[in-house]
Amino acid sequence: MAEPSRATNQGSGASYTYLPKNEYQSQMAAYKKQLAAAVAANNAATNARGQCIATNDQFGCDRFGETALPDAPDIRQAGDPADAAAPAAPVLSPQEVAYLASARLRLTPPKPMIGPSPQLNEWKMAAVGYPLWLWADGDLDPAPVGDSVADIAVSLDAHLVKVVFEMGDGRKVSCADLGTKWTPAVEPGTKSPTCGYAYQEPSLPAGSYTVTANAVWAIDWNINGTTGTIPLYQSASTEVPVGELQVLVR
Repeated sequence: MAEPSRATNQGSGASYTYLPKNEYQSQMAAYKKQLAAAVAANNAATNARGQCIATNDQFGCDRFGETALPDAPDIRQAGDPADAAAPAAPVLSPQEVAYLASARLRLTPPKPMIGPSPQLNEWKMAAVGYPLWLWADGDLDPAPVGDSVADIAVSLDAHLVKVVFEMGDGRKVSCADLGTKWTPAVEPGTKSPTCGYAYQEPSLPAGSYTVTANAVWAIDWNINGTTGTIPLYQSASTEVPVGELQVLVR
């Protein structure tokens, strides 16, 4: 059997390994099986993480890790070398292409923000019962991007659906409107009109509450008019000490 040959598509600069038909089909079948297993594992983890975020699960929802997707192979079926300038790419379904492209998408987990910051008062803590404002900081509205997988063009548009804040005391706050930020101009004791929380129990003196922002993204994809949506979850955390203020009445 002849050794696989390597040639270069001069139009794109991409380098491909050309394989005999049977070997090519065998490698592609193995790759697609590996890809299907990774996608299935990620779907299961994504569903479990979404269920965790939506319920009062007391464990960190970021424990559901993702499986790395295998890269699209740089192989082509060998043919007449004279006709190899534009080899046919491996056949992948639109869904497979979308998953591979979305795995390369880089989104920054929104950072949980709390106002007024405990660092602004003399006690360096949030007070039990005091209304806190919650929002997320970061690129919450990224621009659509284009990518190409196995010579197939795909457009991706990520939308932040909501952020679910795990407050560290066993409670969660789900917010779809994250545009209202606390500022020093806010009247003391005013509740956030869109996303807020008041702790009922102190974390001190034992320590601080860990506040985790679970971002729920929807990645819309389009491949030549075929469309779909892939959910994505990200998490980021911060610490907030909470104590009780004692009022002395004489």
